[in-house]
Amino acid sequence: YPGEVKLLTKNPFYLEDIKKEMATSLNTIRSEKIASDLVSLNPRLEIFKSNEHVKFYKDTKFHSFTGRAKPHEIRENEHFYSSPFYQFNTQALFEDTEAIDKTLKVNELNKIIRFIEVTTPEDLVEKTYFRLHTGEFESISCEKLYFCQSPKSFLNLVKNKNELSDNVQQFCTSIGQDKAIAVHFKAKKEVYPEEGTLFIPQSMTHEWGSFILDIQKYDPAAETQELVALMFLTDDDIQEEELAKKIKLMRRVIERVLPDFTEENVDQVIRYSEEYNIFNINDNLYSDLQSENIRFLGAGAPINHDIANEYKGFSRAYYSLMTADL
Repeated sequence: YPGEVKLLTKNPFYLEDIKKEMATSLNTIRSEKIASDLVSLNPRLEIFKSNEHVKFYKDTKFHSFTGRAKPHEIRENEHFYSSPFYQFNTQALFEDTEAIDKTLKVNELNKIIRFIEVTTPEDLVEKTYFRLHTGEFESISCEKLYFCQSPKSFLNLVKNKNELSDNVQQFCTSIGQDKAIAVHFKAKKEVYPEEGTLFIPQSMTHEWGSFILDIQKYDPAAETQELVALMFLTDDDIQEEELAKKIKLMRRVIERVLPDFTEENVDQVIRYSEEYNIFNINDNLYSDLQSENIRFLGAGAPINHDIANEYKGFSRAYYSLMTADL
């Protein structure tokens, strides 16, 4: 309803920002069942499987995970990406690009939330359950709050947490989240002969985890090949100087493994996220949370599905939006 719903964001967030976030994300559709379910929600997604190519780098060459060679340590939050990914038609999400940007511009408020106050309605007509206090020392009142970031971020913002229901507190408290850097590279030549996912150890001597690469097929018409590289971070990595070192290390390691991947031949877009991977989502609380005035949408949303634990990132976000009772 025009005028009744507002999108509150820290910075302007338009279609180009959405596309950038998607471009700097590893594929999270890695299950035939999930692919089938998402197509049933929107047949225009046209989801199809990439080839079976998922390999790890060891002793100067790539090996299949199904072979005899043993990979380097694959961390718990990295295992999800060791299954082949499914592609989908992103154009199905953006049918009318001008209308999307127009709607966002009309209904978007760019504010920094200092804290959220849980309130008890005093007016029975215009009910207020939440007040969002901004960096400009103003407050925005609402009856229903749809929170699209990590539920843990919501809990951290709430000033009077004891006013939240037990179900909301239990759900938010269980949430975990991983920090990560993801980089979208566009190489101006073919750097790898196949489409698929590659695991490359960050270090040959230290257990630092992996650089995980999703590589698209080489496009001979454009003479480019696109890939996304991901690395999960620890708290020790998040200082600006350390982040810069990590990105340089990523490029150096990829160049060593893929010799045609060179600085002169590659354009890059970098995204740092403090909640790249949201986990420990208690989907058993889905039904209990439906009566709450706070609703969680996106990658941290609870969903009602028999294999809910396999839904991550985009697949969970899309499923939560398409099945939400708004």
